[in-house]
Amino acid sequence: MSEFNSNALKVKAVLLGASPIVILPSSAISPALPAIQDYFAEVNNSEYWVRLVLTMPALSIIIGGLLVGQMIDRVGRKTLLVTSMIMASLSGVMGYGLDSLTLLLLTRVVLGFAVAAAITSVTTLIADYYEPKTRSTLMGLQSTVIATVGVVVLSLSGVLADMSWRTPFLIYLLPLSLVPFMMLWLREPIEDVVETEQKATFSWSELPLLTISIIYGVELLHMFLFYLTPVQLPFYLRSSFDASASLSGVAIATMTFCQAGSSLGYGWLKARLTFVNILAIAFTFGSIGHIIVAVAPSVKFIVLGLAVSGLGFGLLFPNCKVWVTQTVTPKIRGRALGGLTTAFYIGEFLSPFASQTAVKWVGAGGTYALASAILGVVAVLALASSTKTALTPSTESFSRNS
Repeated sequence: MSEFNSNALKVKAVLLGASPIVILPSSAISPALPAIQDYFAEVNNSEYWVRLVLTMPALSIIIGGLLVGQMIDRVGRKTLLVTSMIMASLSGVMGYGLDSLTLLLLTRVVLGFAVAAAITSVTTLIADYYEPKTRSTLMGLQSTVIATVGVVVLSLSGVLADMSWRTPFLIYLLPLSLVPFMMLWLREPIEDVVETEQKATFSWSELPLLTISIIYGVELLHMFLFYLTPVQLPFYLRSSFDASASLSGVAIATMTFCQAGSSLGYGWLKARLTFVNILAIAFTFGSIGHIIVAVAPSVKFIVLGLAVSGLGFGLLFPNCKVWVTQTVTPKIRGRALGGLTTAFYIGEFLSPFASQTAVKWVGAGGTYALASAILGVVAVLALASSTKTALTPSTESFSRNS
């Protein structure tokens, strides 16, 4: 057997190729939501339940996300990654043939757990394989790949949704194509590191609770507001501008495309700014973008607002992941990233409940204006904090030596 080289292009390609699994639960079916609601119109409170089809994967992560982190540190990264990719494909594609909204929601629970296990495994492998500078660059590139694939999937899903609400579920077959390459080209981190991590007993004293809590809170808020668009925008465009599902897909894909652009520059930006500086910039762009959408007189202005928001969200995706990996020791990295995944999905799960309630009270435009205000407040707080201190000394110290 040839010696393993984590810097080999094929290794990086597999890790980056697996990363878009995280957006499939939403991107693959978001444009189809109005058609799904029409199909299940006779179900009581269908406007809530159908939106949960998009975000139900988060429920299983809220319950089992931290378990994923422990499994990664004990069972192994590669084993869990391969298993979860297979599980994600099978549970996702089942939606194509289901006529029961209850069964559809149950398959989404399984899909969510599988996706969380997959993306946490991939991110942990990147953190294990590479030094901090390469890690930041790859995680920025990871977010770019996720966003770019998201553009393609959203656009494809919009076209497929115009044919039938079932057809987009076939997109979930794509992750299966990567499984053979994962089995051939990936390996667990070096044996002595894995053995140390698997046998280690977790201690809360090893976790910088204040810093980790802030990161988790930022990630939760980020996803809570990010999912306002895939959950509500298709309905907003259809009711206010008589837009088709394919146009909704293109509009959301524009935001995702801009995420890809800003994520691509994350490594360069991180070498010059602190984590908190980047938070302030990201939330500022998000706030400006959302207020543009709130007052937009036409679809063109909505697309403009989504593009501006995308520039901000594209920085947040890698920033939180890199921040976690450079804050904790390798021994508890899987657990810490599992917690970040939990925060990610809590925000996603809560988003449809809160946004639908807000839409009923103040309308879609008012909801985007409220989101803009929240993003603006956080941007100001981050900016004020960055003028005093960006990172604790211990975090900076570990990031240089991890």
